Amino acid sequence: MVTSTVYLDNISGISRLSGIDEHGNSWIQFEVDYFAEQDDGECAICGEILTSGWMCLDGGEEICDEHVYEQE
Repeated sequence: MVTSTVYLDNISGISRLSGIDEHGNSWIQFEVDYFAEQDDGECAICGEILTSGWMCLDGGEEICDEHVYEQE
């Protein structure tokens, strides 16, 4: 479970950005596709209902854009 801000390295991409956190987990931006009957997500940090944000490909957690920062 994500409990704080996520810092991502190697952010790249054109239509959807992706990056890797300090634990080696891969993250990718997502948008809910209502035509494909997808449900809204929920931020694992603050509980906000999401129509877009970041999803961890190594655990399935979803978080708001506000909790993602690019590691310097």
